[in-house]
Amino acid sequence: MPNIKRTAKLACCMAIVLGTVAMAGQQRGTPAGGEREDLDEIRKVSTLIGTNVMDRANTKVADVRDLVLSPEGDALYIVLGHGGVGGVGETYTAAPFDALKVRHVDGKWAVDIDRTAEDLKRAPTIQSENYRELTDPQWVDRAHQFFCPAAAPKDRPVEWVLLASKIRSAKLRTPRNEDLGKVEDLLLDRMHRVTFAIVGRGGVLGVGEHYIPVPWSKLGLTINQDNAAITASLDATKAQLEKAPLIKGDNYATLLAPGFADEVRRYFEPIGRGTTTGGTERGRR
Repeated sequence: MPNIKRTAKLACCMAIVLGTVAMAGQQRGTPAGGEREDLDEIRKVSTLIGTNVMDRANTKVADVRDLVLSPEGDALYIVLGHGGVGGVGETYTAAPFDALKVRHVDGKWAVDIDRTAEDLKRAPTIQSENYRELTDPQWVDRAHQFFCPAAAPKDRPVEWVLLASKIRSAKLRTPRNEDLGKVEDLLLDRMHRVTFAIVGRGGVLGVGEHYIPVPWSKLGLTINQDNAAITASLDATKAQLEKAPLIKGDNYATLLAPGFADEVRRYFEPIGRGTTTGGTERGRR
C-alpha cells in the first residue's frame, strides 16, 4: 500500500498545470529561464516524509507519506497516512500541497492542516498501489472540495504520478545506460520546489560515499506507469560527473557556502535539459 502558508485562504489551492521541464518558470513565480531561489536552508525531502501532521489543537492527525511532484519540481500534492497503529492499517489520501501549512524551522519540518482526525475519515481515499487516483479528474475534484472548499476548483489531475520517494531510490544513468550513481535525496528551496538532486557515488553501504548536487532541470526522468518506478538520466559522462563540485557530509551544508550553488549551476550549464515522461520506454533523448 502506498505508503505554504498562504496569507489568503482562497489561495490554498493554486492552479496545477503539469507539463514538461521546458515549461519551468510558469509555476509559482519561477523566473523565466527556470532559475531557482537560492538555498537559505537545507530542506531535505527525505526528512519531510514521515513528518507528523498536526491539527489546530496541535494534535497529530496524520503523517506525510510522500510528495507528488510536477516535472518542474513543484510539490503538487502531499500524500497523507492517517488512522491505523504504527503505520499498520493506515488510510491514505492526497491533499493539494497548498492546503497545508508547511514550514522548515531550525532544521526541522512542521506540517499543519485545518482538519481533525474525524474530518480526515471523510477525505477521499487512495486505494491503488501507486496513487493512480491522482490521474482521475473526478477524484481530484472531490479532494479539492474536501481540502479547499472555499477555493475555485482549479486543481488538475496529473498525467502521471511522479513520486518523490521513487526518485530518491532511482539509479542515475547516462543516455547510454552507464551507471552514474544513485539519487540519494532532493532539496527544496524556500518556495518548496525541488532545486537540486543529491547523487551519491562510490563508497560501500553509504560509507565513503561522495555526494554531488545536480540541478533538478538537468535530470531526465522516465516513469513506469505500471509501478511508478523512476529511471533517472543525466546527459553527462562518468568523467564529467567525477569532476563536478562535491559537497561534504550528508547534511549537504556545503551548498549554503557563498557562491557554491552558482558554481554547481555553471558546471552543469552545458549539459542538456532533462524532460519527464511517462511510459516504460519513452525517456529523455
